[in-house]
Amino acid sequence: MTKRAVVVGINDYTIQFPDGKSNLGGCVNDAASAYHLLVDAFGFDPSQTYYYEDAAASRATILQALRYIVSVAEPGDVACFFYAGHGARLPSDPANPATSKYYESIVPASGDWITDWEINDIAAGLAPSVVNFTLLLDSCFSGGFHESAPDMRTRTIDFSQTLVDSMVSNMTTVIPCGVCLPADATVMNDNVSLVKGNGNGVVCSVDDNKSLVAQSKSTVLAACRYDEVDIEANGHGALTQGLLDIVNTSNFSITYTDLVDELRLKVQSHNLIQTPTLLGQENRVTEDFLAPWHDCR
Repeated sequence: MTKRAVVVGINDYTIQFPDGKSNLGGCVNDAASAYHLLVDAFGFDPSQTYYYEDAAASRATILQALRYIVSVAEPGDVACFFYAGHGARLPSDPANPATSKYYESIVPASGDWITDWEINDIAAGLAPSVVNFTLLLDSCFSGGFHESAPDMRTRTIDFSQTLVDSMVSNMTTVIPCGVCLPADATVMNDNVSLVKGNGNGVVCSVDDNKSLVAQSKSTVLAACRYDEVDIEANGHGALTQGLLDIVNTSNFSITYTDLVDELRLKVQSHNLIQTPTLLGQENRVTEDFLAPWHDCR
């Protein structure tokens, strides 16, 4: 059994956004903490835990590293992707302004944004439910509508008015980044409703019954829901800080469902309005976080 990981943290977004206004402050701290958490607490192989920050975290580099840790994984192995940085949202068909399906995306330091399309392609060769492929996303995807305090930043970019208008008029489905579903999958269709513009972002009603699906080949722990923003304060994102706090008191063993419950309590205790969310592989959420699946050990 081998545990491999790709760890990414991006503060400096000046390649993507030259005006510097989209730079962040806590993502590199998050990535450094996550690296040590994975290696020291969860037994990830340091020689196969790949760390990239700022300009080193290009689209090509991230995808190449993910492709490697997934392609060599065998039954009983664990593959993890930790990402701290900006999130965004893209229409499934950019040429069709009336499209109803939108994809969450992560924003690398350079290159095109990464969506579930690319991550599903990488995971396509995994046999169902034999490798624990977990994504930890300390980012958000709802647009920059939150008026945060001066010492806080939101990990999402501002949406254009054209994109906001299109989502308000047409969006009924949001595909989370990293759930690893084929493009023709319909299990998450109509998972959002009552979409409204809110400044440079959108808010909506979310159908939580469509968060966990049998088709998924991965488990995603996201910092917030589709209609929320991820706040960074005091040097860390909420998801990373919550993980650090919980793991230090759990003897490094906690199920995915218990973990997300604990994370929500931790976030609330910091007076942050966001809801850590569990997405993806339905049949494994009661197993231990970042452990080999019990029947593949």
